[in-house]
Amino acid sequence: MIKVLIVDDEENSRESLKGKLELFCPEVEILAEAGTVKEGIDAITQHKPDAVFLDIKLAGESGFDILDEIAGNNQLNPEIVFITAHDEFAIKAIKFSALDYLLKPIDPEELVRAIRKIEEHKGLPKNASNLNVLVENIRQASDSPKKIVVPTSDGMHVIKLADIVRLESSSNYTTFFLNNEKSLLASKTLKEFDNMLTGYNFNRVHKSHLVNMNYLKRYVQTDGGYLILEDGSKIPVANRKKEQLLSTLKNL
Repeated sequence: MIKVLIVDDEENSRESLKGKLELFCPEVEILAEAGTVKEGIDAITQHKPDAVFLDIKLAGESGFDILDEIAGNNQLNPEIVFITAHDEFAIKAIKFSALDYLLKPIDPEELVRAIRKIEEHKGLPKNASNLNVLVENIRQASDSPKKIVVPTSDGMHVIKLADIVRLESSSNYTTFFLNNEKSLLASKTLKEFDNMLTGYNFNRVHKSHLVNMNYLKRYVQTDGGYLILEDGSKIPVANRKKEQLLSTLKNL
């Protein structure tokens, strides 16, 4: 059995989630419910669940406040599945931390998928870096996350956005090239990272390349057009991307 807690300040939402869990996820045991930050912390401390379904907004408080109590605490380290309406900043912060979330109203298929992930991770050592990065990014200005959690075949890597020079597509994987001349193969597509990094001075200049414009040294218009970055790399610019790139360069 997977033992879970539900932390949501709306009773109707809790009842709806309980009903869907009972109907579609019979392997789940609901240990308790909570409607405030304090109740949530007390319930997690008491029951030590496998997972917590956590609403981001709790009666004028933030569900993220609960993370301050459990992030980095090996005794209180459940899987966290966030529940949210369309809160763009919260969703982006969660994605940057490689954590899971469900949008209200909760879709049964998405719920089942979340439970399957929890089941797969049950019994495995937890990596607190995801929660720590989320807490740190939430504390920053809402438009300025500082770090991203990158999933790889050997675990989760925490990377500062400022250290990313460029990203390159490798089939269903993405290679990160960092300013310390190291690289990292991430188990997500370039499209996923492109969506996450939009608005943070990263530019998709080619279907296979996403560039941190802070490292741009020169744009060469000959030979089809390409960028030269500070690390010496030459990145081709797709024809359909040139107009957008030129507009971006004018605003740098």
